[in-house]
Amino acid sequence: MDLDRLINPKVCAIIGVSNNPQRGSYRFLQGWIANKYRGEIYPINPKYSEIQGIKTYPDIRDVPNDVEIDYVLIAVPAEKVPAEIKKCVERGVKFAVIFSSGFSEIGKKHLEKEILEIAQGKLRILGPNCIGVYSTEVHLGYFKDQPIVAEGNVSFISQSGGITRKFIWTSYRGFPVRATVSTGNTIDISISELLEYFANDSKTQIIGAYLESIKEGRVFFTTLKTITPKKPVVILKTGRTSKGKIAAQSHTGAIAGSYAIFSSMVKQAGGIIVKTLEELTDVILGLQYLKNSLPLGNRICIINTGGGIAVEITDLCESLGFNVANLEDSTQSNLQELLPAINVITKNPIDLGGFGFNPEIFGQVVRYISQDPNVDILLVVHEVERFQDLNDRFQVSDIGEIYATEMQKSRNPKKPIISILPRSWETVDHFITYQNYRNDLLSVGIPSYPTALRALKMLKKLIQYRKFLKYTEKFQ
Repeated sequence: MDLDRLINPKVCAIIGVSNNPQRGSYRFLQGWIANKYRGEIYPINPKYSEIQGIKTYPDIRDVPNDVEIDYVLIAVPAEKVPAEIKKCVERGVKFAVIFSSGFSEIGKKHLEKEILEIAQGKLRILGPNCIGVYSTEVHLGYFKDQPIVAEGNVSFISQSGGITRKFIWTSYRGFPVRATVSTGNTIDISISELLEYFANDSKTQIIGAYLESIKEGRVFFTTLKTITPKKPVVILKTGRTSKGKIAAQSHTGAIAGSYAIFSSMVKQAGGIIVKTLEELTDVILGLQYLKNSLPLGNRICIINTGGGIAVEITDLCESLGFNVANLEDSTQSNLQELLPAINVITKNPIDLGGFGFNPEIFGQVVRYISQDPNVDILLVVHEVERFQDLNDRFQVSDIGEIYATEMQKSRNPKKPIISILPRSWETVDHFITYQNYRNDLLSVGIPSYPTALRALKMLKKLIQYRKFLKYTEKFQ
């Protein structure tokens, strides 16, 4: 069955919707209304005639027959779910999303088996123990606290509802979401089916996934291998340790296999494997802005206005396998002509001293470095806590916007620029300045990271992905 009416439903219903604001079913309906869902909504509960201003029906079968119901969220106790699934089959519902928990994750596999026997392929099941679909195309959200403000190009598949929600919050830092699917116990609709759907979805350009286990291993890796030459797939796999496997089983009933084997196969298939949610979102942010300018190599130039942090970043680069590049003599000469000999270092890592705060000088330095054939990546450090003083010094209203513009004018489009914004701003109440500058950078295609370590780990993944793409090109 085509999954489009699951991801972009035109008609949604909630079975078991409550009139109690503390219940999840109430908050789902509230979220659909707040996000201005673009389809029709049918609340189902025999106790009420109206909930949140919407006519409520006693039974899914009471919804008018001329209405094609795409998506039904079921929020009743686990033991009552099979009966509601039967009603959905009788009504001709396309997809049932089981929000209820209390299935194989607590040992009640018989309920899942009963549900599948009733559905008999006539009704597709997402879950149980999941929060379903978040689609920016049709404005189908989860809850009111996560407003849909833009339609993006990143889609996310997750066996955890909590991780799904965290992913959406993290996406606000610069990679708008196309859709997310929380799959829970995955008794029917599989991870592989969802991967294939997003692979063929023109609105999805990057795919992320949080997995605890894979039931259809061979199909999953075959599917992954066909997707990665066209679209990057970033995977966070948990259940890597003995205690983690136990936690996964109690969470979604997942039986986690060997992480070493899984990780190796993902890499062979061209997927990008990560170990934390932070790393997953860091890599997706990098792909969002650098997908068309993946690093050609590992030679880095560090541009900074202070010596100490540059030494720290140099150590990090070398320890992670990057090469802190030796600049061409012509580049050194250009920098020496531009900059005074006092309080400045023109060898990589470059310390611009106080002179580097001048936007014109800074822009010219970026231009010289971008033209150097020995450099693949530019790592630029800016301390946003200085920006208010710099506005006064250079008599401007927003020096961050000027720095971003200078980098845009001076950059080589084939060489990525990564901005490091150390979190010293947290101690001096400059969050708004930081947020504004981060957005200024994104507007010119430059992602920023709070630490060099996070940026470098992201770059390693992007370099690995580019090598995979080059390798696959040879055999096409």
